[in-house]
Amino acid sequence: MINVQAGNIVRYQNKDYVVEAFLSPTTILLKEQDGSFISVKIDELDENPQLAQTMDIIPEAIEEKLLKEAKRRYEIIKPIVEGKIATKKEIEKLAQEKNTSVSTIYRWIRNFKTTNTLLSLVPNYENRGGKGKGRLPSEIEAIIDSMIKERYLSQQKISISKLHKEINAVLHANGYQTVTYNTVRNRINRLDERKLFRAREGKSAYANSVQPSAKNFEAQYPLQIVQIDHTLLDIQVVDETYRETIGRPYITVALDIYSRMVYGFYLTLDAPGFYSVGQTLYLGLSPKKNYLEKLQIEGEWNIQGVPHTIHLDNAQEFRGDQLRKVCEIFGINLDFRPRGAPRFGGHIERFIKTLNLEIHSLPGTTFSNPQERKEYDSEKKAVFTLKELERYIADWIVNYYHKKPHEGLYGKTPEQKLQEGILGDGKNPPAPLKILTKRELETARIALLPMEERTIQRTGVSLFGITYYDECLIPFMKAYVTEKRDKTYIFRYDPKDMSKIYFYHPELKDYVEIPYKNLNFPSVNLWEIRLAKQKLKELGEKRTDEYKLFETIQRLREMEKEAAQKTKLHRRRQENKKSSVPLTEKMKEEKREPNKPKRKPKIKKFNVDFLDEEGS
Repeated sequence: MINVQAGNIVRYQNKDYVVEAFLSPTTILLKEQDGSFISVKIDELDENPQLAQTMDIIPEAIEEKLLKEAKRRYEIIKPIVEGKIATKKEIEKLAQEKNTSVSTIYRWIRNFKTTNTLLSLVPNYENRGGKGKGRLPSEIEAIIDSMIKERYLSQQKISISKLHKEINAVLHANGYQTVTYNTVRNRINRLDERKLFRAREGKSAYANSVQPSAKNFEAQYPLQIVQIDHTLLDIQVVDETYRETIGRPYITVALDIYSRMVYGFYLTLDAPGFYSVGQTLYLGLSPKKNYLEKLQIEGEWNIQGVPHTIHLDNAQEFRGDQLRKVCEIFGINLDFRPRGAPRFGGHIERFIKTLNLEIHSLPGTTFSNPQERKEYDSEKKAVFTLKELERYIADWIVNYYHKKPHEGLYGKTPEQKLQEGILGDGKNPPAPLKILTKRELETARIALLPMEERTIQRTGVSLFGITYYDECLIPFMKAYVTEKRDKTYIFRYDPKDMSKIYFYHPELKDYVEIPYKNLNFPSVNLWEIRLAKQKLKELGEKRTDEYKLFETIQRLREMEKEAAQKTKLHRRRQENKKSSVPLTEKMKEEKREPNKPKRKPKIKKFNVDFLDEEGS
């Protein structure tokens, strides 16, 4: 991870430079050792060479307990990293409060600055001869944890000293060795401060003192807070072959609270899940130039980088361990919206409402309710495919929404507000920006894909009825593993391209790409696999081998292509019939009119205003 901030040293074309200033949200001014200056795009910066010597950002590579310890260390040095504590006296006081040494704190800070991620703070227990490992028997640990939960995390608010005495009394009564005061205090210090405050002070005090209120839920700089939410869009889409209605799509949107810039989005016909959230987050982390070129959209979408906090509701797809672990490694805080407090999602919900209002002007809209829809036949009027709708929404975001003056930003556009935050505005200094290197982005892309655990057989690994194989799997095959129980390994996959999967190699601590065992099979997606299996089941096939599976997929593709050609031919015939209808007298008169000016084509305009003063 590269921390792009004035005064920091970065690398470009294998040389070190000092960041002088931001010229735009995507361009910085660098100062060479000889005093000369050059301007560089931030996504062209080199990776820190020290980063190559550290562990890659892979969730599977880090044990949960080590990641928890790294997070604890970061919480200690966080005030120093963020500049809230700077003097030697303040650092000494902090070290005393956290029961650690000043030299240890400085070492953690030096380590953290090599990668700007929690990876630098993961303890290397293998070389410490047992120091730092839990020395207490599991029975004693269970009693301590239970007593902390029942006695200390309560509004009775007993002291650590009293808790220590009560724990030792229970241990003594059960015939176990007692523990020291420091043992109990260290476990208290590792607790999440917000959880601790809420448990001891109550929900009301937590809501008033810790959580933001409805009016001041704002961010102080770009990417400080990003809100993510889903919705079912008010429009019907059609398939690409028959142009027949196939349903309403879901959209997952991420919004930067400071600038109201759209950080990322993902459109799908499937119910939202981890994949939708992962694709949205990955687009936000990435530069958007290639994405816009792929959709053939002219314009700039200049927001990218690692957010400080992601604000979410309590949906299940946000609560999974996969998302949590990826965010912890990148140093992203996950902040969940309190239940029964919809005001905390106001910005993202207003944006979604604004987007749906825009969609109400498109053919195929379902509007918001039957009263608005009246006699309008949404399914009959639908014309957009999912990809065409994605292109329309991306174009609307980039060339309208980001350029529209926003009442919630005192008349500034989201683009102007983003630039003000990154460059500074005289009152506030330029905001720091953390971006991922190309290697880190690729690792993040894979880490945000769905995961399955499988055993590895002599023939390879089977996933969704397809066999994948590579020689790197041989040492982990069932025939070569001596454990009594079948050992499973982690594989990640992209539903859009099932021609390869990604094996987490436990010795290399990295992802390895594993192709089809039969390289002659064509690339398919997960939806094609499921449809083919369904067709084979309807034909009475109880067991399906992969050859039949791919034959069925190929046959369905050919049927689709044939249907598309017939549909195209049918449309052409219909148009021919229309053009051969005899001209009416009125049409003949219009045709004879000399030099009649041609009508200008109607141009679709984005004309939805924002909703209110605090609108999205």
